Amino acid sequence: MSKLLITYTKSSIGYSRTQKATVRSLGLGKLNSSVIHDDSPAIRGMVFAVRHLVTVQEVADDAQLPVRNATVRPKVIDTVLQTTANPAAVAEPSVPATPAVDTAEPEVADDLTKIEGVGPKIADLLAGAGYATYADLGQADVATLRALLADAKLPMAKPDTWPEQAQLAAAGDWEALELLQQRLVAGRSESE
Repeated sequence: MSKLLITYTKSSIGYSRTQKATVRSLGLGKLNSSVIHDDSPAIRGMVFAVRHLVTVQEVADDAQLPVRNATVRPKVIDTVLQTTANPAAVAEPSVPATPAVDTAEPEVADDLTKIEGVGPKIADLLAGAGYATYADLGQADVATLRALLADAKLPMAKPDTWPEQAQLAAAGDWEALELLQQRLVAGRSESE
């Protein structure tokens, strides 16, 4: 990946607040200061927004500004420009490799909020813990689910019937799931 040498050449006084913030976001504090960033669409977009305040040059991948006291000194720009004036030092544009195509079908997460007692927040928590499908949740241990909920500071949720409900959902037995859920209150049996 090539890099961009960005130099702050014109003061942002009198320009909009967003342009001043963009200059600061690029890491340019003082006039005539310079930074090197990886060439990316985000950086190019920021530079385009303040193109009237900065100058930009492409430099080789291995070119770096020497830093002293964690700030870039404008005096060292000449040495960087001398190294990039050599055409051999400028990197050739690279063609990105074609990514390998995964032919296996990705596993689609199920809507775990159909399980009585599981809301969107708990569904995200379960999916993050590896229980993204009804089949996964159906194989889960209740003690493990309790520990997961305790770690997430959700002690009010009771996962006692979640695996049973998930097994019915995984099997596609929606009528039996509905009958079971009619006997539940917030995922718990009424007798609890």
